[in-house]
Amino acid sequence: MKRAAFNLIELIFVIIILGVLSSVVIVRMGNMAKYAKETQLKSFVGTLNRSVGPAIWLKSVEDGHNGSVAFADYDANLDEFTDIIPNYTLTPALTNCNESGEGIFVSYTFHKNYEVHCRDGNRTTSPNFRLYNQTDSIYVE
Repeated sequence: MKRAAFNLIELIFVIIILGVLSSVVIVRMGNMAKYAKETQLKSFVGTLNRSVGPAIWLKSVEDGHNGSVAFADYDANLDEFTDIIPNYTLTPALTNCNESGEGIFVSYTFHKNYEVHCRDGNRTTSPNFRLYNQTDSIYVE
């Protein structure tokens, strides 16, 4: 006996399976936006550590500030070195960098509260930036 089409039970099973798969995809897609923002912030911190921090640190050494970047004139020139991620809740400020490394350079609120902490540079070491997840109280590596 030749079959020309699906019967009703087979169609119902196919529809149920497609419904389950689509619900899983929708949940995954919703979470991707959250992870994308965190990944963007991780990338931003990497840029600060690899290029922006050393460049400003070198300028600080040349200016006679012994490597410290906690000066307002360096804040004014940040846009020369990188694009700051928009929608921050605390304005980017190198003046907040301190020796303990808990100075808040900039903060964001996406699905969680994030801060970029800054340890000030010195004569031998450039500044260091770390991403802090304030909501969960952990540093994001």
